[in-house]
Amino acid sequence: MSGNAPAARTILRRPVAVVFDFGGVLITSITKQIGMVAATHDVAASVMHELLLGPRESGMHPWHRAERGEIAIADIQGLLEPWAATAGVQLHGDEIGRLLAAGEYTVVDEMVARVGTLRDNGHRTALLTNTFAEFRPTMERDIDLTMFDAVIESFAVGARKPEPAIYEATAAMLGVDHEAIVYLDDFEQNLEVPKMLGWRTILVADPLVALAALDATVSV
Repeated sequence: MSGNAPAARTILRRPVAVVFDFGGVLITSITKQIGMVAATHDVAASVMHELLLGPRESGMHPWHRAERGEIAIADIQGLLEPWAATAGVQLHGDEIGRLLAAGEYTVVDEMVARVGTLRDNGHRTALLTNTFAEFRPTMERDIDLTMFDAVIESFAVGARKPEPAIYEATAAMLGVDHEAIVYLDDFEQNLEVPKMLGWRTILVADPLVALAALDATVSV
């Protein structure tokens, strides 16, 4: 993990803001595409996930660098060879293109609807996502970004989850204390730092289960 993780804090305040991840929360996970690419190489999806998207810890993997806005999406494929060699995988050269191909995911309507309900009930809302500048038009096509009081994108902040700076930026853009935030994400490593900062966190596997947990949390 990049940067020094903060010490854990006691949660005292009623939540007034709810923060949503994009991929795996508001839209279905990229896992399906990773599995399809992995199958063409006859390797486990977990191997292909780390090869293409980088390790759990944030660092200098090309995918991580693109999410911080340091390089373009088009540069990722050509920089993957060291990771492919370590994994013992011979790349075909089209893996990133296949991973990001249109039409391979769907919007999770129940999650999107809940954003509107939360705002109607007086909660502040935010979208917090690791993403690329080139992906912004796609996000705007799929989701009404005006639903959110704040949209925090890794390429714009110059930091990516799970780096502490992006969570600090989110709280600042929302104008609330850390203890007032509830956060939904589908990657466990992205929940560790905000939990230490005082955020309430919900790991999303099943959207309906996560929404039930959210309802219970914001009613506290």
